[in-house]
Amino acid sequence: MIIGHGGNIHDVAAKLGCEATDIIDMSSNLNPLGPPDGLARFLIDQMETIISLPEVNSKKITGLLADKYGIPHEGVLAGNGTTQFIYSIPAALGTRKALVVGPSYADYKDACTLHQADCDYYLTRAEDGFAPDMDDLVKAVDGKDTVFICNPNNPTGFLWDRDALAELCRAFPETFFVIDESYLPFAADSYGTSAIGLRLPNVIVLNSMSKIFRIPGLRVGFLLAPVTLIYRFEKYILPWSVNALAQEAVGYILENPALTDVFLDTSRRFAAEEKQAFLSSIEGLGALQAVPGATYFVLARLTGSMDAAGLCAELLKDRILIRNCGNFVGLDDRYVRFSLKDQDTNRRLADRLRAIVR
Repeated sequence: MIIGHGGNIHDVAAKLGCEATDIIDMSSNLNPLGPPDGLARFLIDQMETIISLPEVNSKKITGLLADKYGIPHEGVLAGNGTTQFIYSIPAALGTRKALVVGPSYADYKDACTLHQADCDYYLTRAEDGFAPDMDDLVKAVDGKDTVFICNPNNPTGFLWDRDALAELCRAFPETFFVIDESYLPFAADSYGTSAIGLRLPNVIVLNSMSKIFRIPGLRVGFLLAPVTLIYRFEKYILPWSVNALAQEAVGYILENPALTDVFLDTSRRFAAEEKQAFLSSIEGLGALQAVPGATYFVLARLTGSMDAAGLCAELLKDRILIRNCGNFVGLDDRYVRFSLKDQDTNRRLADRLRAIVR
């Protein structure tokens, strides 16, 4: 397991000698507006469900999600977060030669390493806005049996054009493309723009509710794929992978579209406005270059005398935790990521950055 994911707030609190709640966690990419209104109260009322086993295969919630995407119910699996699926993909697909379009989430390569599959990177470049050069990417995909693409990407925020993504997947019909859409709800209508809508036989989509609905502690994620591929994954899904409260939470979200659709629209609007305000507030910092992106988190590069570790240490004096991105393959020790929060918190971060960064 990689050491250095966002959200290591408990370890940091222990080192600082404080409570986790005393730390402003801007390292973990979670919706500051979540969870949706009413969800917490609903779950309190469902506490009796924990005295019985949950539905063994989560068929109710996979059926609800399938209906949302307009696909067969058999085309969705639920698991203990998308992490469970990521670590089963190389075994389920028989991956031997994988490619990660990066810099990106480390667990894709870690999963390949776990299953003794070779894994290479195609690394996008900062000078190109971390957008791939399609001619070069095509060359990199050639000969690979599995390709991992995070869309929008973590940590760069790059959002693929759907037509370009479809063209790439169609160009390699014998290659499996795993599209991780954990952050897509922040950038677009995920139900209308998801790669699952491409209906391609070699495309597997990972779907997470943890980020947008801010329920990471419930650990629930989905894999959506052509029915002909689902059977490959079923043998790696343990019975009762999704706990009772997680199943109830997903049911609440998907069975209340009037509530959740408004929540999603509000979240996207809030994220866009707050991100623009934050970027404007640090615009004059020549030693901190923000990377344009489609997500609510911001990747930035330090160009002055301070490196990422130094900035993280300085902000921790104010109990503000950000993400040091130096351990992302393709980034160096100058990159940091800010996961934006409410307006006051974002302003506080911007104020501290203006005071610290030189």
